[in-house]
Amino acid sequence: MSSPYAASRLARLVTETIEALQDVSFPLPVPGILELRQAQRDLQTQLSTRLLPHLLEDAVPAIVVFGGSSGAGKSTILNSLIGEDVSEASVIRPTTRTPVLVFHPDDEQAMEGHLLTEICDVIVTESAIPGIALIDAPDLDSIDAGNRSTSQTLLNAADLWIFVTTASRYGDHVAWSTLTEAYTRGMTTAVVLNRLPARAKVAVRADLMKRMAEGGMGESPLFILDDAGPTDGRLDPERVNELKQWLELMQATRASKSLVSRTSRALMPATRRELLELADAATAQTDAAESLKEGARTAAEEPTEKFNAAVTSGRLASGAPTTQWLSLASTGGPLASLVTGRDLLFPSRTIAKRDKASASIAEAIDDALAVTLRQILIDVRDRADYAWSMSYVDTSELKVDVDIEALVQEAVQRWQDDSLAAARRVKGGISRKVSEDGLAGLLRAGASGLNGVQTALKSGGAEGGLSRTQRALKDRCENSINSVVERYVAVIDDLEMPDSSMLRLRARELVDAVWEKE
Repeated sequence: MSSPYAASRLARLVTETIEALQDVSFPLPVPGILELRQAQRDLQTQLSTRLLPHLLEDAVPAIVVFGGSSGAGKSTILNSLIGEDVSEASVIRPTTRTPVLVFHPDDEQAMEGHLLTEICDVIVTESAIPGIALIDAPDLDSIDAGNRSTSQTLLNAADLWIFVTTASRYGDHVAWSTLTEAYTRGMTTAVVLNRLPARAKVAVRADLMKRMAEGGMGESPLFILDDAGPTDGRLDPERVNELKQWLELMQATRASKSLVSRTSRALMPATRRELLELADAATAQTDAAESLKEGARTAAEEPTEKFNAAVTSGRLASGAPTTQWLSLASTGGPLASLVTGRDLLFPSRTIAKRDKASASIAEAIDDALAVTLRQILIDVRDRADYAWSMSYVDTSELKVDVDIEALVQEAVQRWQDDSLAAARRVKGGISRKVSEDGLAGLLRAGASGLNGVQTALKSGGAEGGLSRTQRALKDRCENSINSVVERYVAVIDDLEMPDSSMLRLRARELVDAVWEKE
């Protein structure tokens, strides 16, 4: 016998498990994600609509769901059991769209606020069996996806599933596979073979019993209703008398309470397994997220090496910048004094010319940097896109916005600011031959690999400024490359990734508490 404390503890753990399931999301569309999310919803339904209500309110009736294929006669059988037309029955299929929940007035208070009352049309009638709530579910094989989903939700909430089928439909794959899966999960099941023609009674009954035995359901009750011909309403009460007596006996002997307890206990191994499977899936989501982020980071490695090699080899200064320097620093040129190292008698008179010459070289360097960096950033972006496209995760819906041009302009502008800051720290020597702006241009030219400018800067006492500008060049460009990578990483980081630890904890605590309750 369970103690009030054990039942209370189990109720608390079930509530915490439901909350944990609600908090878990699987945002990355990995293979099987639809089935995974459905399994999550099914488990939430079982815990919140079947187990928890019984723990919180001992008087909640046993939930008996009539499920099966289209046209099996579920509504007709329910109407016949109740003795009232509580659920529409028709030869036009599918008939049952909104499920019908029927229970006795004695159970009305216990069912108040129950989730099933929100998704079903509720019928409260004296004709119902006290302690047992009957549900007419939509067809499992309905062409309407909403009907199929609702039917699955109701089956997950059931304490007992009565599978209604016919001689021509009992082997239907959808309904039969759902039945065997439910039984495997530990749900108590019964089978009603409806509209069985007399000529096929022996063969069909034998074949169905064989199927049930092979599926492990050999001890599940089997009720046979002979073919009564076309009907849109209720059957003769005698035809459903055996089924009704079985349900009434269940209530009279309080077997319905044992059914609830037994089904809850039987479902716990499957619940634990599914919680652990969801926990494994949550871990896989985290691993997939890290894999995508790592793919983006790896995409930057080779382009970064290419850029550093270009700077080290002086490739940014090749072409127009080198040609301009040779022209402007030759004999008679405005920058010739930087090469010869001679102090001028009146240096200030030609500073403007030297600044202009320095600016033209620096502009060519800045343009070369922009072209090179733009190519590098595009390469990083394309490599990251390719890495994501090759992932087992469907990344087509993960939109990454990278403004390459804005990153290039920002890097060049900030490097220009860095060179000006470095120029302001240079004292004496070359600082007397050009203004701070002119020296900043020369520092950028030297940092990009122009050998002649490097020599002039070092001999002019600006070696420290040159080193700082070189470091700034690499830092600014690497920052731009990292910014591209971070755009990809941020898309993943913005997703609400699941935490597997809580699911594993609940799986262990929930099963322990069930056995403690027993």
